[in-house]
Amino acid sequence: MLLLTDIQKKQFSDKTGAESDLLRFLKEHEDQSILKVELQPKPESLNSLNGFVTYASGERYFFKTHTEENEKVSEYYNAEELAKAGYPVITSKQITQKVGKQIVLYQIITYPTLFDLLKIEEDKGFAEGSASTSGSVEGSTSRATKDVLLGGQIALDKLVYEIYSKNLSTATAEEHAKAPIHQLFSHRLAEDGRVGLFYRNKILNLESTSIPFEELSKMRWTINGAEYSQSLNDLIAHSRDILSPTKTSIIPTKTPVVPGHGDAHNGNIFVDLENSKFYMFDPAFAGKHHPLLDLTKPLFHNVFARWMYYPDQVLQEFNLEFNIRDNSINIEHDFKPSQLRLAHLKTRVENVLRPTVALLKNDGGLDDSWRSFVRSALFCCPFLTVNLLSDYVANGTLSERYKPAVKLLGLAMAVELGATAHKGSNFLTDIIDEALA
Repeated sequence: MLLLTDIQKKQFSDKTGAESDLLRFLKEHEDQSILKVELQPKPESLNSLNGFVTYASGERYFFKTHTEENEKVSEYYNAEELAKAGYPVITSKQITQKVGKQIVLYQIITYPTLFDLLKIEEDKGFAEGSASTSGSVEGSTSRATKDVLLGGQIALDKLVYEIYSKNLSTATAEEHAKAPIHQLFSHRLAEDGRVGLFYRNKILNLESTSIPFEELSKMRWTINGAEYSQSLNDLIAHSRDILSPTKTSIIPTKTPVVPGHGDAHNGNIFVDLENSKFYMFDPAFAGKHHPLLDLTKPLFHNVFARWMYYPDQVLQEFNLEFNIRDNSINIEHDFKPSQLRLAHLKTRVENVLRPTVALLKNDGGLDDSWRSFVRSALFCCPFLTVNLLSDYVANGTLSERYKPAVKLLGLAMAVELGATAHKGSNFLTDIIDEALA
């Protein structure tokens, strides 16, 4: 039986074979008149397929589908909810909503994504020698383009908060538990979700040594001088508890909710450069859910995840050393987001996160554990978006192209983001502490 999850993985190593498999899948589950499939394997397609389909009539459409192991959500793509709330969302032509067979068709979209545009600007600066992963992207890089991108981000962030403030309401625990966004967090944390599939009974191969996850998960971490008291097992258990849909309630039966995209990272934002406008796309996890959960994916992926999407390139941009002694692992590395990324983080924090926290507080809906809630959600991003224990395979899936230094960087980042207590500080810890102040 053909599964979209298998085709998604195959697209990176055998694009032609994946296209053939997807064509058979679409003919069986969508429309016999589909004649051709053209896949676009992209770095940001960590859990999705996208490309073009051509029908016998000659009509050609852009398509996208989300894939997930042990998928539990039956209703994705609540785009109407977003449009009604005022989000600048691109609407679809057709949606198929079946568990494991979510397919969305769009008219051909020619706008570039914010993901691609920021990467281009960042790389220009690196190539000119005027930026490093800890420096600013300046030089002859297109100031006009950067200004358009940052200006568009500020405008979008202000609009997102405006929509939050106008539409804040409450939902019962039962209602909130049905929100599609939980597929990205609590569902992945389950033993039959990605925690079990990616990590249980697996081994971290570091070339010089190997560590069973059972041992790794109990270790204490020191990262760039900061000591963290929580192990991966501790973080998993805590995140399961606090991110459980029934635990997000401020009072026993009510949870603050807003209409939100749920996965509004830069790969899901199209940019009209000529008119300086941003458009949301692929609202697979749209719905009414906790606003702080809605903010999480863009907070991480837009700023800290360059290593996740471009592991081979980033491997040349940073240094990492580690040593393991007794039940502890010590890591020293010099990976940092560029100033371009940090500028986009600043507007998201100032124009969405902090106003939203104030909104929830004034409305009586801010729980004392909100910082821990956000940290646990952030923990899920590096830890459960990709498999950091996959064995290295040249030209394999994205997870299979992570060499030891990148794997350790991802694991270290998961600890830094998720830990609620630490002794000492480092660059990332300081950034998150300041954002959640």
